[in-house]
Amino acid sequence: MQEVLNNLVKKLNDKIASDQTYAKKLQNITKSIDIVFDDKDSYYFKVENGHITEPQSGKIDADITVTVSSDIFNKILSKEINAMDAYMKQQIKIKSSLMDKLLLSDLLKA
Repeated sequence: MQEVLNNLVKKLNDKIASDQTYAKKLQNITKSIDIVFDDKDSYYFKVENGHITEPQSGKIDADITVTVSSDIFNKILSKEINAMDAYMKQQIKIKSSLMDKLLLSDLLKA
């Protein structure tokens, strides 16, 4: 999953670099995101001042904690399933504020 997350972060940073509206939306945000796959592998990264850091292996006390199977996560990224639908069916669990859930949804749509 490290490679999948690396590709996602690269795609997001490329979008930030090429889309001024998207960049402005993220410019003053500082949030940490921890993703736990299949209840065992955990990776985290941060959204900091219009940039997304490289994913790191391990678990942190994050602003947004996501628990999901690697299969469902890949389907969300490939747009086979909608992140909101997966959330409503409890296929993805998110611990965060409502505003942070909206941020995460926006990041997964990129």
